[in-house]
This record gives sequence, C-alpha cells and structure tokens, in this order.
Amino acid sequence: MTRSYRFLIPILVLIGYSSFSKAQQAKEVARFPFETDNGTIILTVKLNDFPRPLRLLFDTGADGMAISQSLADSIGLKVSRKQKASVVGGSMEISVSEGNTVHFPNFDFKNQSIAIFKEMHKGNDGIIGNALARRYITRVNYDQKEMVLYSFGDYTYEKEGASVPFTMPAGLFIIPGALSITTEPAHQGEFVFDTGASYSLICFRPFVKQNKLLVSGFKSEYSGSTTSMGMITPTFSGKAAAFTFSNMPAINDLPVTLMAGGGQSESWNPGFDGSIGVRLISRYNFTINMQKKEIHFSPNKNYNYPYDFAIGGYLFGFNPTGELEVMGLTGPENSKVSLKARGIIKTLNGLTAKVLLKDPKQFYKLMALPAGSTYTFVSVYNGISVKDLIVK
Repeated sequence: MTRSYRFLIPILVLIGYSSFSKAQQAKEVARFPFETDNGTIILTVKLNDFPRPLRLLFDTGADGMAISQSLADSIGLKVSRKQKASVVGGSMEISVSEGNTVHFPNFDFKNQSIAIFKEMHKGNDGIIGNALARRYITRVNYDQKEMVLYSFGDYTYEKEGASVPFTMPAGLFIIPGALSITTEPAHQGEFVFDTGASYSLICFRPFVKQNKLLVSGFKSEYSGSTTSMGMITPTFSGKAAAFTFSNMPAINDLPVTLMAGGGQSESWNPGFDGSIGVRLISRYNFTINMQKKEIHFSPNKNYNYPYDFAIGGYLFGFNPTGELEVMGLTGPENSKVSLKARGIIKTLNGLTAKVLLKDPKQFYKLMALPAGSTYTFVSVYNGISVKDLIVK
C-alpha cells in the first residue's frame, strides 16, 4: 500500500487586502482553538445555515475553500460557475459556489467562494485555504493550539524568531529555498508555504527533472505516491543533505520527497518548485503578515524533535505531544508485523519516547545501526499492546 497525501494549488481568484495606515495599531479580530493532527491544523466551523459543524483543514497551499461534491449536495450549495483547477500532478474541471458564509466562534467570514471537487482527502470535511491570512494578520500558536486574527496595522511579534519574506504569485505564499541532495552545490528554488502538505518537503516533477535530483546520489528509503483530489503521482522519499529557506538556518538530513514522472505529472508545470510542508512548519509558531509580505517563525516545543524516519516498511515520527507514532506504511503490508498506522510506540529497543527526546544521542545511535539490524517495537493500538521485531 502506498502512502497517500494531498496538495492543492491555486483554485480561486486572489482577494486583495484593505489599505492600512502605519500609525494604526493592529487589533484582535477573533481567536479560536484548533485541533492538530501531526502538524496539520483542523478548524471547526459551520457553513451557511447547515447545522452540522465541519472540520476543515487550514491549507495555505490553497488560495480558497474546497469541499467534496457529496458534502456540497448535502449542504445545498448552488454552483455559480465552472473552471479549471490545478492540483499537484495535473489539472481538472471543478464547480464553484460563491457568496457563502463561514461561521467561526464569534466571527463570520462572509462572501466566500467554495470549490467543489468530485472527491477530497478523507478524514476531514474539506479545506479552508489562505483567504483568512490574506485578509488578516494570522497568528498560529501550536503550543496553545490557537489561531488569532488581527486587523492590518502596526503589529509586534509575540516571541523572538525570524521573519521570512514571501512573494505571492497566483495567490500563494512563495518562499525562496536551497536544496542539497548530497554535497553538491545547492539547487535554488521557489517553495510554497503549505500547511496542507503532510510532508517536511516535497519537490515537484519539473524541479526534480531539471536538476536530476533522482540520479544525483539521492538514496531513496521508500517509494509511494501523492494523491491530490484523485490525481495520483509516484514519489520517492529519503533524506536531503541540507535545506534552507530564505534567511533561516540550514536544516541537515531533512526528509524530502521527490516526484517522479508518469501521467500528467510529466507535462505539469505549476510555476513553483515544491512545497514546504507541515511536518517542518509545525516545529514553529508562526504569524503570516500579509501587509509586510513576511512570515515570522518562532521555534515551539516541538522544534528539536527528531525528524520522521523509516524502518522495515514503516514510517515513524514524533507527534506534537511527544509520543512516537506509526505514521504509516512505506511498502506492502507485512502480515507478520502487528504495527498499525496511528499506533503509539511505547518502547523502541527498550527505550521510551521520553528517553529518546531527552537524550537525542540515544536516538541517533539507534538510527545509525547498520542494515540487517533488528529493532524491537512495543506498540499500543486500540488499547492492545503488542511486540514486533523489524529488520532494517
């Protein structure tokens, strides 16, 4: 079974933001809690007069809202027009409903257009794109699981950190970056700031092909696919020697996913080189400041967690609460192994997640074991504890 993720890139028209005076202070407009699922941000809202609360993914890699056709039918959305939508790997025709109201706690986001896709990523009711961040200074605090919106004006960032400038072609936040697969000179690129991408970093097919990333010493740890609104594209995942974006410190041994060719992806050209995803973004509390065209990053409590790693057909990672979790399969399911996606690893070779986080040397010593080494996992899934042996 391949790993499946989704991405969405421009679908709706960019909405301009109001002019502001530098003498005017930014004022709080709204604040509301969010849920987090391994870094992704889930907002609970209501739409129009539909009574059921909806769980929408906050997706800065999309410039508008989107839901599935079946949900749109249940809500009774009226289609205003049809248009082409670009998704990772290709494009497709969609319907668009205009003039909708999104109800947040004590805050209404009015006159919103919603893209309607035949199918959406399972697990949520849809996505809410970066329209909020285009209208308001938007602060995301992972430590408190809270989003705060401010009016445009003079704003003071809450913590020390670094402010990264962005450009905004086609309604998306684009950050310059440099990627070194091995020790060769870095490849310069333009990357989407994408809280809807479940990776640390993904490089799109044109960038991969142009720079020959798959044949320049890259060691693939596993293969899979990325799925965006039903569009499936093959991928290869491994580690990059270094990645840096804008003026941030270089990140060594960062997990990276490279898109391979096949189908529409071979001719697809989004105009950007990849996406900085939420497995990297969620290590920071961040503020998107549209008026200054910058994103302010401040390391949060997850900043020093080890990055995701693959062993014996499974992908593992530390979740926001510090537990070591089975992220999913990286290959065919092994009938002799009891590990389940979303299962919690209680011990790895006898060491708890707490010990591995407190003493990173222990973790990196485990990761450095040679091929053929055996790892002992004790995991809990649905309250049942099991022990598994997996060969690297």
